[in-house]
Amino acid sequence: MLVENCKLAIKSIKANKKRAFLTMLGIIIGVAAVIAIMTVGNSMTKGVQKQLESYGVQNIEVYISTIDYSQELSEEEQENLKFKPEDIHSLSEHFGKKIAAISMDSSLGSGTVLVNNKKAKVDVTGVSAGYFKANNLKLKSGSYFNEYAYRQGTNVALVSEKYAKQIAGDNYKNEDVIGKTYEVNLNDEYINLTVVGIYEEQKSQGMGGSAAGVQTTTMYIPLFTAWNFNHNKDMYSPTVVAAEGVDTIALSNDIKAYLNQKMANQLGDKLQVDAYSNQSMIQENNKMMNQLTMAISLIAAIALIVGGIGVMNIMTVSITERTREIGTRKALGAEDSMIMLQFISEAVILCLIGGLIGMVIGVVIGDVASKLMGYAPTISLASIYISVGFSTAIGMFFGYSPAKHAAKMNPIDALRYE
Repeated sequence: MLVENCKLAIKSIKANKKRAFLTMLGIIIGVAAVIAIMTVGNSMTKGVQKQLESYGVQNIEVYISTIDYSQELSEEEQENLKFKPEDIHSLSEHFGKKIAAISMDSSLGSGTVLVNNKKAKVDVTGVSAGYFKANNLKLKSGSYFNEYAYRQGTNVALVSEKYAKQIAGDNYKNEDVIGKTYEVNLNDEYINLTVVGIYEEQKSQGMGGSAAGVQTTTMYIPLFTAWNFNHNKDMYSPTVVAAEGVDTIALSNDIKAYLNQKMANQLGDKLQVDAYSNQSMIQENNKMMNQLTMAISLIAAIALIVGGIGVMNIMTVSITERTREIGTRKALGAEDSMIMLQFISEAVILCLIGGLIGMVIGVVIGDVASKLMGYAPTISLASIYISVGFSTAIGMFFGYSPAKHAAKMNPIDALRYE
């Protein structure tokens, strides 16, 4: 009986193709909008999450801030916004194996290197051994700094591929740069640095510029070397790298509590140590993006409701047009439930076809829009199931009232209908 009703429904839809298409249009637009929006939302969420993860899922940023952001600090109090090396080193002793590395850095500022009329602009930054792990910085050739360089502060450096090309040409060989000593001009102060390695540039690096059009890259030196040059060891925001398997959110709270207690005298009643994990940032971002996507999707779903009303309207018209047909079927012994099932089936098939067409359009639009925004498309299977399922449910819901009206018709009155 169900198969027969489906055949009748398809036959009726074919007989009124234009009307059927216009009826389905609301369903098509609603389903396509929901799927496209959720696809773009998922793609953006995954893309931003991947970007945040590239900064280190296990990373915890530690910094000192004012308790009340409206408070103004004196020059002396502003000095208390800095960490001292002993404060940071104490974290390793206190938390032990929970911490895989601690990243500290100190900038010497921007400088230039001139070699045989070739120029490179560099930001010279002193870093601890943990910096490379925290920032996922990998070597292309050469070696990292050895323990002696970190401990004694020797004049060695890591440079970027961009720097190597600027100084030794696009077709440089490793030996053209590694092992060479370069004089860096830092605001008319000079420091000789020997390159021991070339690191792989990340997308976010090497994008600086200058008036002469030369891109600025970062030159890394041991932290102790920078301290010796700067004559101070203060730092503002170290990064703690949690060991694998450690809950970074819980560890960030523990670090915050520990340093606030340890540095109570320095902090006074205006300052506090804060610690923020990248994992927490990722969770907050995902939550925000999911809420935004759902909110916009619900607005788009209104089109489905409007489409459902259109289905109910057209089914009412269709039943009115087929009153004599209904009367004939009832006179021949068709039960109310059979009549009802016939028209509900027609409404459901109408919405299902519209839902499937909308699904294809939504996937295509979502895919293209995600790529145009620079994100890898992430098709939302959940949105497909929900949208198509919802469109089918709409067919049943909005088709029920007209179908019930058809089933309750008096066969004699229906046969007399003109």
